[in-house]
Amino acid sequence: MSNISQVRGALLEEAILYLLEKVGYETLTDSSAFNNQELRGGHSGLEVRGRGSWHQIDALALFPASPAFMYPLRLMVEAKCYREKRPVGIDVARNSVGVLKDISENYFTVQRRTGQHLQVPSFNYHSAIFSTSGYTAGAVEYALAHQIFLIQYNNVSVIRPLIRAIMQFRPECLTNLGKQSVKEVRERYRNAIRGNYYEMDIRSYLTEEGIDLINNALVETLQQIQGSYFGMLQGRWPLHLLTHHELPPHAFETDVVQCRVVGYQTENWKFTPLHFQPGEPGWFELEFDLPEQIASLVAREWDSREAVANIKRQHFSFIQLSGIIGGIRRSVKLELNNEWIEEYIHSLQSRT
Repeated sequence: MSNISQVRGALLEEAILYLLEKVGYETLTDSSAFNNQELRGGHSGLEVRGRGSWHQIDALALFPASPAFMYPLRLMVEAKCYREKRPVGIDVARNSVGVLKDISENYFTVQRRTGQHLQVPSFNYHSAIFSTSGYTAGAVEYALAHQIFLIQYNNVSVIRPLIRAIMQFRPECLTNLGKQSVKEVRERYRNAIRGNYYEMDIRSYLTEEGIDLINNALVETLQQIQGSYFGMLQGRWPLHLLTHHELPPHAFETDVVQCRVVGYQTENWKFTPLHFQPGEPGWFELEFDLPEQIASLVAREWDSREAVANIKRQHFSFIQLSGIIGGIRRSVKLELNNEWIEEYIHSLQSRT
C-alpha cells in the first residue's frame, strides 16, 4: 500500500516533468512504451529494461537534441517531497546508482551487413533526484562520486506555492483504492496540467477533496512558473532555475550575458543581468538553491561580506544555461561580471 509521502513524490515528479518539457524534453509514459524492446507499460507504470532486470521508472524524459558523438539522452527523474527537516538519505542515491548501472549496461542487438550481430547501446542514461528538503551529507558525497545529479528546492521562492499545495495532499484525499496505487492519481495530475480529458472515473481513486486540490491549487501553482531552465554552475553543480516569466530574448542577443549574483545567506540567490534594471525589457531574475557544499561555505563566512563576495567570485563565476528562449532552444552562458565583483569588494574594503 502506498503511503502519502509516495503520493506527494509522484505529484512532484509530474510537476518536474512538465517543467522539463519547458526546457525541451519529451516525457515518456507507459502509453509510448508499447512494442519497444527497451520500454514497456508495467502494472504500476513505465518499466525500463536493464541488463539484469526490468525496472519501474515512473518519470523518464528524453532530450531530442543530442550533441555530436553522443547517444540520445534519457533522464531518469526521481522526486522526494518530504517534510521540511527530513533530508533525502543515502539509500535513495544508492538505489538510483544501481538502477542506472543496470540500465546503462543493457546492450541491444543489431544485425550487420555481414549477417553477424553487434551489441550496442541505444541511449545515454542519466539520473537526477529532486528534493524539497535537501540531502544528507552522505547522500551528497555518494551521488557526486557516482554522477547522480541532485537538485533541491529548499530555498527557491518561485516553487514554494506548488510545494505547499502538494504538502496539503493528505490521506483523506484518496479512497481506499487510491491508497493501493498512485498510478491513476499521477495520470490524473498529468492530464489536468495539460488540460486533457481523462476518461477514467477518477472518483474510484480520489475523494472530492483530492480532485479539487489537483484540479485547482496543484495546476494553478505549477502554471504560474513560466520559465524553467537547467544549468551547470561552474560546470559542476546542476541547477534548476525557475522564474515567474520566461526569459526575455532581448537580454540574450549574444550567447554570453554579463550578470550579478545576489543572495541572502542561504536564501533568494539569483543571477540578474548587469546591463538592465527592474522594469526594463531585458531584466530577469533566475533563482536557484545553493548546492549543499557551497551553502555551508556561505553560512560559515556570512558575517564577513568580503569573504562572501570572494566565495561568489570563486564559485559563481558562470552558469552554462539550457532552455527555450524566444521560442528557440538555446545554450547560453551567464557570466559573473569581474568588474562588478571587484568594485563591490573594493567598496567593502574601503569601509573598514
